[in-house]
Amino acid sequence: MTTPQLDRRRAQSASAGAAAEKARLAVAELDNRLRSNAELTQQQKQSLRNVEAEAKRLKRSLKTQDRDRVRLTKAHKKAITRAAKTKGRAAESDTKYDKAVLADLIRREKARDLEAAASAAPAPVVATATPAPEAVVEPPAAPVVEPVTEPVVEAVTEPVVEPVVEPITEPIAAPVRATRAARPAAPAKAAPARTGRATTTRTAPAEQPVAARRAPRRATGR
Repeated sequence: MTTPQLDRRRAQSASAGAAAEKARLAVAELDNRLRSNAELTQQQKQSLRNVEAEAKRLKRSLKTQDRDRVRLTKAHKKAITRAAKTKGRAAESDTKYDKAVLADLIRREKARDLEAAASAAPAPVVATATPAPEAVVEPPAAPVVEPVTEPVVEAVTEPVVEPVVEPITEPIAAPVRATRAARPAAPAKAAPARTGRATTTRTAPAEQPVAARRAPRRATGR
């Protein structure tokens, strides 16, 4: 074979090899693209399945939330009613407690008032009992007039008229002395008596015999 033929065949073989290599590279590239496409498709399908599952889950969640909303609405209404009833019972209990406290306070104040009234009741009795001796001591001057009249009547009954004037001065001094002598013993004996009448009844019997004895002597002397 001549040289030109060899060169031509070599050139043809080289071009055929280059074309084969180029075709192989194209096939390899297409294979890579197919694998990438398959992988992408698989990923997208998985994503779609995941999205569908998420959508289903979200749908179920929405349904659950709707049921919970209805249940919570009913529970809220019941809670409001229960709270109102509880508040009413609390107010009623508070009112009863207030009434009990007021009743207790009233009972204590009433008992305290009764005790104060009972403790203050005997005070006037003591006050009236203490001035009793003073009432006996103060009116000794009043009984002096009463014993004077009694001897005068007895002296008038005598036949002599003149001795009637003289016994007036002496019985006046006699009751004074008798009252002065009776003053120390009067508080002890006259404690139960509250007026001066008891002193007059006690002094009168002692003075009458004196007037009766003195009047006849002077009458007989003249």
